[in-house]
Amino acid sequence: MDDLTVGQPFEGIDIIERFPSRKNAVYLAERDGKRVVLKLFENGRCRNERDIIELSRQSGILVPEVLEATDNALLLEFIPGRTVNDYLETDRMDETVMEVAAWLAGFHRAFRSGDKVRIKSDAIFKNFIVSDYVYGLDFELSRIGMPEEDIGEAMAYLLDTDPMFTEKKFDMCHSFIARYEKGSRIRLCDIEKYIASSLREAADFRPSQKEQLLKRAKDIEASRCFTLASCE
Repeated sequence: MDDLTVGQPFEGIDIIERFPSRKNAVYLAERDGKRVVLKLFENGRCRNERDIIELSRQSGILVPEVLEATDNALLLEFIPGRTVNDYLETDRMDETVMEVAAWLAGFHRAFRSGDKVRIKSDAIFKNFIVSDYVYGLDFELSRIGMPEEDIGEAMAYLLDTDPMFTEKKFDMCHSFIARYEKGSRIRLCDIEKYIASSLREAADFRPSQKEQLLKRAKDIEASRCFTLASCE
């Protein structure tokens, strides 16, 4: 394909299509009759993603297998399915969203050190695939941080997808916190600050909704509407 500009790092690969991605070039490909994912990095984060995937698999966290790697490319197992984002506003929304909470709980529990954890980062629903189970994708930005960073980002994503800020979605956020805390054995505090931060970040990319997102961020942060569910 004409947009495969970094060169072909692995032998025997036939490109099928390019996936949408703002950070890197990611392709659905085929090798020896089997579908695979080719991810090309131009930002020096290939090693970080490879290491996190391998550590996650060792800990029993559901992530794609690294089949081959170079300094700037990964060949990954293809996980068939649809993203959790595709199940929003369907009869499987509650189930799949709660599975993300359970996945994040397991990931944080596996990489916990004191009050900090290794966060997934970019914990939006487009980065979780529903197959036989829910799998996490995209770990190049993973780093040590506070668990509220991942949970706040996931909850902000839930709240600001259409239809935005409904009562049902606020209720789901309470359930999300409860499911996460039970699975991780981590008590979340000041989660509103992290939800608000993610909403403000989203506002920078959505000019038509910027005013509404900024107002909601301010209201959520001031109301502490999730605090009773997470901190005594």
